Amino acid sequence: MKRLFFSLLAALALPTAASAETYWLILTYGVGQNHDDRLEIIEVANASACEIKGREWVESPTKVKGMSKLRRFHCVVGK
Repeated sequence: MKRLFFSLLAALALPTAASAETYWLILTYGVGQNHDDRLEIIEVANASACEIKGREWVESPTKVKGMSKLRRFHCVVGK
């Protein structure tokens, strides 16, 4: 019984292999003639979620004077 207990304890204590990658959605939008861009960085679950949320940002119907055409996004993979 002790051997089973220690085996189970060792299995739980060892770190499991996990992906260390993180995915970041970078949203930008321009606010003026001099291309003074604003920036927002958001961590997302995976690459496909990044693409989906980025497209939602670009195609959003929200209109702010001069900003609707200047929306951009980038997906970045981190460590």
